[in-house]
Amino acid sequence: MKKMTSCIIMALLLFATNIFANEIYIEQAGDSSTITITQDGVNNAIGDSTVLGFIGGGSNTVAIEQIGDNNTLAMVVNGASTNTTVTTHGSGNLQSITCGTSSTATCSGSTIKQIITGDDNTVTTTLGAGGNHISEITVLGDTNTITHTSTNTGATTAYITATGNTNTIGVTQSGTLAKSVTVNSTGNSNTITINQSN
Repeated sequence: MKKMTSCIIMALLLFATNIFANEIYIEQAGDSSTITITQDGVNNAIGDSTVLGFIGGGSNTVAIEQIGDNNTLAMVVNGASTNTTVTTHGSGNLQSITCGTSSTATCSGSTIKQIITGDDNTVTTTLGAGGNHISEITVLGDTNTITHTSTNTGATTAYITATGNTNTIGVTQSGTLAKSVTVNSTGNSNTITINQSN
């Protein structure tokens, strides 16, 4: 009887762990897709540092919403004219979106927006091959660290807004010509570094 009880308890613990994990690993290839993901609460994760979520092909529309708790997002968005919006409503945050860095990918004309309303933020967007990509990052509070890296070829912009707490903002774009940055930071421990190149 004790053995049976132990087995039931272990099964329930495993079941509970799966309920709260809320993890998504996605690999999608093809053009003109619309992808909507909502994660509401507890451990949220989309991809991780070893297995990135992958959206491939051009002209895709990706909308991701993470609501509370330990959020993580690690993904590659790949292909021209793809629009990605990640909205996160608080807790552990820590995001990273890389665009156009696989062997056949381009990122031309793509837009990546990351909107976070609070908690332990760390946002990283590393665009990549192809020009004219747009990155918009808005963080309103807590332990921010924001970075946008480009490797610009052609018209590129980056709007970064962070409103409060332990900011450190980055931005780095590179050649060739036409760039634009708007950073609008308001309070607390700001450090802002911008480096645009030719």
